[in-house]
Amino acid sequence: MKAKPTTHHRPTTALGPVSSSPAPVGAPGRVGGGAEPGATVLPHPQLQVQPYRANGSLVLSANHVHKTYHLGGQSIPVLSGVSLAVRQGQFTTIVGQSGSGKSTLLHLLGTLDRPDRGEICLHKQRIDNLPFRKRDLLRNREIGLIFQFYHLLPELTVLENTLVPFMIRYGVWQYWLRRRQHAEEARELLSRVGLGHRLNHRPNQLSGGERQRTAIARALVTQPKLLLADEPTGNLDAKTGAEVLDLLRQLSEQQQLTVVMVTHDEKIAEQSDQIIRLRDGKVVSATADAA
Repeated sequence: MKAKPTTHHRPTTALGPVSSSPAPVGAPGRVGGGAEPGATVLPHPQLQVQPYRANGSLVLSANHVHKTYHLGGQSIPVLSGVSLAVRQGQFTTIVGQSGSGKSTLLHLLGTLDRPDRGEICLHKQRIDNLPFRKRDLLRNREIGLIFQFYHLLPELTVLENTLVPFMIRYGVWQYWLRRRQHAEEARELLSRVGLGHRLNHRPNQLSGGERQRTAIARALVTQPKLLLADEPTGNLDAKTGAEVLDLLRQLSEQQQLTVVMVTHDEKIAEQSDQIIRLRDGKVVSATADAA
């Protein structure tokens, strides 16, 4: 595995860091293709990076996971005994050719589906066998999910799409009582990812990069401990994809957010802390930087 570039050599973007303290507003400019003239964007100051520590606590693990789908009377094995371990603050990429089982594995890690055999644990607690309702609650509070095709609700604005996890969590009445607090939190987060000027726009008024950053904000608004991303740059041009990837790296480094991302791009994989390679539903290699 190639040595991971230092933060000083990483390309800067207009996205700006996502941190726990308010960032200053930068000069007008165009963000990710689609920002209106005169829109304020965030600068990219020197990052305060906490390097990944190989002895970080175990966040996520899969143990001998199997998954087979049954279609038209045929059995199609997708995963055959996959095991992996991801530690706190680690940026992990899962790499493999189409059909290798990458997306299926990510869906199992995010409790969107259940394995036929094996176990998946979050913070050393088994989660794959939880009842349907408890898995929903877990995703709402502990796991952020980002998909290649955004899955934004077309009738909602950027701000409303970002607030959907809270709408689901509380229901109509309880959400109504908390709406102002959470709306303020969502506005701040959207500003930090370069969308402060797009709050009232709907998805069909956004560029691809802006839609993906909306999806990232939606995944992060509940402050999850684990972020799962399925080809988040696969539907974007190279420049915008690089900006989205840089934002995810910043989140991992600055906030010790644990990120697991599926990709087919070797250049992206080489910038991660750990690379897990799948072939025909099996792990063929797992390499990690010794930071």
